[in-house]
Amino acid sequence: WLSGSSLFDRKVGAVIYFQDGVAGLYEGAPVTFRGVAVGQVENIGLQVDPKTQSALIPVTIRLSPDVVTFNGGPDAARPLLDVPALVQRGLRAKLVSQSLVTGQKLIDLNLVVDAPAVAVRPGPRPEIPVMADRFGVLVDQVADLPLREIVQDLRETMKIMRTTLDTANGALVQATSMLGDVGRELAGVGSEARKSLVVANAALVRVQDSANHSLQAVSRLADNANGTVTAVQPDLLRTLTVTREAAESARLATQRLAELTAAEAPFRSDLDSALADLAQATRGLRDWSELLQEQPNAIIFGRQRSSKGSP
Repeated sequence: WLSGSSLFDRKVGAVIYFQDGVAGLYEGAPVTFRGVAVGQVENIGLQVDPKTQSALIPVTIRLSPDVVTFNGGPDAARPLLDVPALVQRGLRAKLVSQSLVTGQKLIDLNLVVDAPAVAVRPGPRPEIPVMADRFGVLVDQVADLPLREIVQDLRETMKIMRTTLDTANGALVQATSMLGDVGRELAGVGSEARKSLVVANAALVRVQDSANHSLQAVSRLADNANGTVTAVQPDLLRTLTVTREAAESARLATQRLAELTAAEAPFRSDLDSALADLAQATRGLRDWSELLQEQPNAIIFGRQRSSKGSP
């Protein structure tokens, strides 16, 4: 009291049960409501259940009602803080960091809209439920992760990636060397192709000149042939006419000959008689020829009889 502490100030006590660690929280740490100091930590204890071996950390706090100003002006009555009523309206507590450098923590109170109902433990002091800290849940989830296995897998993956990159780098160097060789070969092939194109171009020029000369000669030959055909066209027409007439005469003569030599034609019987007479005359001439060969003087003395008495 002599040091200035408010021994006769009105205080409201409450208790908060933490199931997780409260590292960084200390006796005398401030208790705030949305950042405004409304009290301080009075005591930090530890309760262990021998059956379940579960532990609770009860933290006793003291709230100063004089810090709160109610609507109605400074002369309005200031009733004591009704902690159970505020708990039913959503009063919750959470452990927050006070300093990132020192690691100290404090308790911050807040009214949570539509906060779920919680069971309050009976006791001499009213209980303020703990509001789950999202960051704490995240820390718990991270703590449950198999970080050692994940790090080992990451190391193995990094080794595989390094090996793959080294292989790819070697392949890239080899491919670059091969591309250089191919580029040089392509350059040589391009030079040879360029020379071949020059030679082919010259050959094409010569072929084109020869073709032009040949076309000119053919054109002249065609002109001459056209002139020749034009000149001899009347003679050709006359020749064709005469040839046509001769062919017609030959056809008529052949037809007449066929008619004359037909089996039932009158001329055919006369022709057969003439041929028979001609054959008989031919036999007589052959006999006369044989007689002359045997008796050359028969033409003077006539045929002589043989010694045997035959004529």
